[in-house]
Formats: sequence, structure tokens, C-alpha cells
Amino acid sequence: MGLQPPGQMFFRTYMFSEFGYGRYGGAWSAGARSLEPKLASINPNVEYAIGMLPWLECGGFASEASWWQSSSGETGAAFGHGLGDTSLYCKQRLLAPRRGGDTLWITNMFFIGLPTSQWAGPVGTPPVPGGFAPLGRLPATHLGEPTLTELVLFRKTYQPFRFSGGFYYSHSLPGSSGGVSQNFGDIFQYRFAFEHILDDKKGFAYAIEGIGLHGLPFRLDGRAVDAGDSSFGLIGVQPTLEYGFGEHVAAEAGVLFTAFGTNDVAAFYPNLSLYYYFNPGGRVAGR
Repeated sequence: MGLQPPGQMFFRTYMFSEFGYGRYGGAWSAGARSLEPKLASINPNVEYAIGMLPWLECGGFASEASWWQSSSGETGAAFGHGLGDTSLYCKQRLLAPRRGGDTLWITNMFFIGLPTSQWAGPVGTPPVPGGFAPLGRLPATHLGEPTLTELVLFRKTYQPFRFSGGFYYSHSLPGSSGGVSQNFGDIFQYRFAFEHILDDKKGFAYAIEGIGLHGLPFRLDGRAVDAGDSSFGLIGVQPTLEYGFGEHVAAEAGVLFTAFGTNDVAAFYPNLSLYYYFNPGGRVAGR
């Protein structure tokens, strides 16, 4: 949430996985019918970011993507893996805490999603069956689609508690597949988290997060939606544990579970992040 000070950087390895077990119908519901065939995906990412100015941080992440589809009836088992998509971003601080005053952070971010899974040709990841977008990945986008995402994040601290969240809007650029027009609907996401800091010195905490994803039946550019479901949605809950291993290393682990949905896959999402912070100018500053 906070920005890296000028010159400070971090590397993050992030393992995001999704295991689909059901599918929600056309109306919002907590119940999902059995999913046939079963779907699963694993999406490891490597992220890098550096503080550019006191109010600006820039970075990006590259990924590998693998997916599996079980056999069902006349549908045979399938598997795909390869280079995933790449994202570049800049984060701008709009409001920062004042010493001895308010503890509210507000930041703005802009993402550019590059479809390197398709540009890479035979070493890229083929399209995921059904095109299911992962609920827990922020921002969630359609694999293989160039995408622009604007988001606003906030965080408020009441020691030993923190409340944070964000709002995300993603727009896929017009595309084609096999010479046929392919225009996905825009995606709106939101995230709210309650965090309890058990040991501030060790960075030991737990968090409960609520995450929502909504595929919209329209596009900001006015083009008709002619790819994917015209509308879909998921709402999930994730418990998370956080721990710091000294000044430079921190880790997070959690499992996200879908709770409600419509026209999308019910799934659970184990995920693990490992951060390494480095400041060539000296001691790592708080983040």
C-alpha cells in the first residue's frame, strides 16, 4: 500500500493458483452445480518495483501460466502452459499520513497489461478453457488480452488494526482471434481487508479480506461485447497470515474461497507471496 522511497526496491515471487469445483448459474447464488470438466490453473509471478520520487513508484511483473482441464463425456483432458501475460504499472501517492496526525493513505495506480502469452507464439500459454478470470488476482484480466486498469487504494490505521481496500476498473483493448472480432466486457473489482497486527516488530499479523469481481455487459469504448459471458461475477473471502523475517524479507500466505457468484466458476485459490526489500542507500525504510 505504501510507496517505496526513492531508490528503494523490492522483488516479489508470487504463486497464485485456482482449483475450480463448481459453476454458478445465471442468478446470484451461494450454491454452485458440479463443474464438468474440472478446471485448475497455477500462475507464478515475479514482480519488481522501485521508488522513483517521494510520491511515485513504478514496477511490473512477468508470469508463467499453466492450466489443466479434466476429461468429461466427449471432451478430452487438456493441458496448457507457457509464458503468461506481463503487466507494467505506476503508483502515485495522493494522500499520506501526517506525523502525529491522520493515518490515512490514498494511492492511485495505472496498469498496462501486455498479452505476452500470445505474442510469445509457441512458448506462450494457450487460452484457458472458458476464459475464467481469477477472482483473487488483482487486477483480474482475461489471459491474452491487452488491458488498461485504473485503481484507487486506501489504508487507515487504528493501532493495532488496519483497514484497507481498493477499487479496480479494467478495459480490454479491441482484439481479434483467428481474424474474428474479440471484445470482452469491462471488469470491475473491489477489495476490503481487516488486518490485526499481533507483533509490529516482527510484522506478524492476520487479515480477513473480502474480494469481488464483476464482468460488465458493456465497454467504455461503446463496442458491443462479443467474447466471453456478457456478464458474470464472484464474491469471495480470504484469511491471510503475514510475517516479517528481519529487515529485508516478508511473506504472506492465504486461501481465497468463493462465497457467491453468477455465470462463473466456483473455486478456491491458495496463494503465497515472498517479498525481498533492498535499499542501496542504506537501511530499508518502512513500507
